[in-house]
Amino acid sequence: MSPSYRTPEEVNALHERIRFLEEALEANAYAMDVLASTTAIFGDTDRNRSPELIIQNTIESIRRLLPTQDMGVYVLDNDCSFNLAYQERPGELKPDLADTVEELIRDGQFSWALHQNHPVCLPSPVDGESVMLHVVSTRTRIRGMFVARFRQAELQRYEMILSTLTMVLFNTAYALESADLFQMMDRRQKALQRITERQSRELLHHMSHDSLTNLPNRMLFSDRLSQAMERHADNAGHVALILLDLDNFKRTNDSLGHRAGDELIRKVAQDLSELLNQARERSGRHLRTTLSRLGGDEFGILVEDGQGLEGVVRLVTDVVRKTATERQIFDQPVVSSVSCGIAVYPYDGEDPDTLLGNADAAMYEAKQRGRNGFRFYTQDLNARTFRHFELENELGQAIANDQLVLHYQPKVELATGRIIGAEALIRWQHPKLGLLPPGHFIELAEDMTLIEEIGEWVLRRVCRDIQSLHMPEEDLPRVAINVSARQLRQPDLAGDFHRIIREAGIPPRCIELELTETSIMDDPQGAARVFQRLRQVGMSLAVDDFGTGHASLMQLKQIPADTLKIDRSFVKDLDQGEGHAQIVRAIVLMARTLGLDVIAEGVETERQAQVLQELDCHTAQGYFYSYPVRFADFRELLRPAVVLPVETA
Repeated sequence: MSPSYRTPEEVNALHERIRFLEEALEANAYAMDVLASTTAIFGDTDRNRSPELIIQNTIESIRRLLPTQDMGVYVLDNDCSFNLAYQERPGELKPDLADTVEELIRDGQFSWALHQNHPVCLPSPVDGESVMLHVVSTRTRIRGMFVARFRQAELQRYEMILSTLTMVLFNTAYALESADLFQMMDRRQKALQRITERQSRELLHHMSHDSLTNLPNRMLFSDRLSQAMERHADNAGHVALILLDLDNFKRTNDSLGHRAGDELIRKVAQDLSELLNQARERSGRHLRTTLSRLGGDEFGILVEDGQGLEGVVRLVTDVVRKTATERQIFDQPVVSSVSCGIAVYPYDGEDPDTLLGNADAAMYEAKQRGRNGFRFYTQDLNARTFRHFELENELGQAIANDQLVLHYQPKVELATGRIIGAEALIRWQHPKLGLLPPGHFIELAEDMTLIEEIGEWVLRRVCRDIQSLHMPEEDLPRVAINVSARQLRQPDLAGDFHRIIREAGIPPRCIELELTETSIMDDPQGAARVFQRLRQVGMSLAVDDFGTGHASLMQLKQIPADTLKIDRSFVKDLDQGEGHAQIVRAIVLMARTLGLDVIAEGVETERQAQVLQELDCHTAQGYFYSYPVRFADFRELLRPAVVLPVETA
């Protein structure tokens, strides 16, 4: 069979068909290559989720697909506005692609194209060109718009692979979605990290600083002390440790309340901080100091490079002098002072605990020596400090072991020498140290909060002793009991005392409560309330040590007392001349004006007794009449025939 004959027209058509298929095959090959590389749109292997990188990779993929005159990508922001994120040839062609898009936006064609999920070709202002718009979106959310300028002939040539463009932009939309999600998670992670870091810093600060004063606490202070000792272990320098404690702080707490005590602590901390700042400024070389609140009313100061011990002495002298001042605490004047103890490394201890213990011993010694001062540590202080702690432990068992005893000092009618009452004075019969007067342990009892228990024990013992007299009710003596300022803060002191007296079956008038003028003036309103309640249940009240607390006539008038006790410091010089009697005369006159009885304590000579009678004081007590005696001896003095003073007094 002979081969078929083809005309020239058929041959040309066949060549055209072959060329078209070759071009289509080449385009499809490009498309497959592009699709295989679209993973680059989602970022690199380092989990980069930058929208700029996604758009850049998208443009590179499209550039391999389509020959464009210019192209760009608009991205939808959080305010639902389309912003030009990329343009390939900005300003090079006229009109500019961005300007053409603005026209399409105004015409509404841009908005229309957003809802088409395929390329949209629109006429261009330039002959022979078209503008393509293709939405960049996932199935649920529009992320942006792709725009491009084409020559119409080229666009028709690549019409078969435009579907690949849709797939590329679909991947771009999901990549941008993923980038947003990643960035949101990244922002949340960084915000959480910032919060965690801030909370960690705050927690660390809270753990290492005092919440009341914001000063370093004991934990941080001990750490800095250890570091300071390490820094100076191999050189000739020294580290001074100063411990200071507010004097009579418990009196402020008891009389004004804990809020006032906290406010006093804050103000003292501020004053000490300012003082140390001034000391650092004055120092010609670097002075390293740390101020800490160690707890309660105790502070610590760490001093390095203090220019020798002379510099430490100057600093601690300033601390004592500037702390001893009057401060307004909630409109109440409060006078405070400090006692300081100093230990120096390496002389007084080679480890932090030893140095702290020795500084504490020196501070206790400063308190024992009258407060408002400072002491350096010396070797013999350890024994005294150990004895103090041992005494604390023993005092806690004194009541249970029946070691407390009462002595009674008679109160005498000056005109007749007749005993009209007594003051009950507590003693501690220590098994090793013998009979200890109250000055050796009462303050210790207040620090240990044992004073309430001891005060109740005294009242019960006095009631039992009075009950054992078996005398007619009208002949029973009135016995005075000392009450501390701390006891006044008991919730129902009057009710507790009245219950004890009622259970003992003795008349309330037989009990007189004595409170020092100084304690009353610490909280006159509180004292007045308690005194009024005690008066209501039948007990009488006396202001002890009068003349030492600077009470005004108006304050004294507001306190429902029965008796003023003239302090022994005014009585001891009465036999030295008329000038010494003026204060006592004024006190007696004040008492008579207010309708109060007067009793003088500390009468030791016959001349003092005579002068008191001349000054219209009717009652006294003191060694001239009788020393404090045990109850059995006091019972003998109550016999009707006894008149004081007697030869054995």
